Amino acid sequence: MSSIAYITDKNMIEFHRIHGNTEMNFWRPTSSKRFTDFFEGDLLFFLAKGTEHGIHREKGIIGYGRYEEANMFSFRQMWNRFNTKNGYATLNEFKEAILKVSKTKSLSPLYHCLTLKDVVFFQSPVYLSEIGISISASVESYIYLEKEDRNATSKILTKANEVGIDAWSATVSDHAPNATVFDDDLIRQTIQGILNETSDTFDTHREYARGLRILKSYQKTRSGSEFVDARKAELIELVDGKVEIILPMVSLKADLMRKSLYFIGKINLLQERLKRLPEAKRRPMHFTILSDGPLPQETLDLFTVAPITIQTLDKENNDE
Repeated sequence: MSSIAYITDKNMIEFHRIHGNTEMNFWRPTSSKRFTDFFEGDLLFFLAKGTEHGIHREKGIIGYGRYEEANMFSFRQMWNRFNTKNGYATLNEFKEAILKVSKTKSLSPLYHCLTLKDVVFFQSPVYLSEIGISISASVESYIYLEKEDRNATSKILTKANEVGIDAWSATVSDHAPNATVFDDDLIRQTIQGILNETSDTFDTHREYARGLRILKSYQKTRSGSEFVDARKAELIELVDGKVEIILPMVSLKADLMRKSLYFIGKINLLQERLKRLPEAKRRPMHFTILSDGPLPQETLDLFTVAPITIQTLDKENNDE
């Protein structure tokens, strides 16, 4: 889990805001420094030029998007695929913007393209100094926020909750974020952190692959579920004011008790940590364990200490 604050062109971001875009192509020159710790589901915050204030001319964060995938595209491929979701109204405007920042004043053969989804804009900028983070004015492209403060993302989302969602983009968007979007993302980030801390090494590669198939099969029946993070080891649902965490349980009989106790420990830790988070404390929490086979009663009895549902899956279905 890692969030990035990326210095962006305010005009481009403003175009996305005005048009209510909740998905965008965040393009970067191929000469840009590669990301080494940024994965599917992580957040990219827009540290926008043109929002500078104070004697140090600090830039403000005006929104963020969730990283979905990365590709390499040519200029023409970018336009054909994303069109105005590149942040410009016409092909010529897009080309002029690229040439303006190009060191060679020419188009590159390829560009790094990050597809961002669930894009949200703030009603007013959030400044990192407001949450106790100071960054050098010489930063040219981006910073890893968790390297500055391990709780940076949570602090930004909390501050964003105070300033609110941009009213205009929420009005014109076909997929406007709901009023709890910052709470949802704060809960999601907290769960990501806890699950990364407790990531187990019990599963063999084969067991992990089987667990992934189980989760994907479950997803087909639950449109609101998504993977917690790039590990793709759990699903999460944040719907109707509830928090649902779905875990696959694939285990040999000889290892069943140890894995069951591990699951109980992980669930108890999630409950305890999330109780400390006001945004999560207000919501009912439930866990669903997807077992790849029937569990003996002595194992089922272990899972009566928390709001847990155990679903035994049809082997034919989870082996798809």
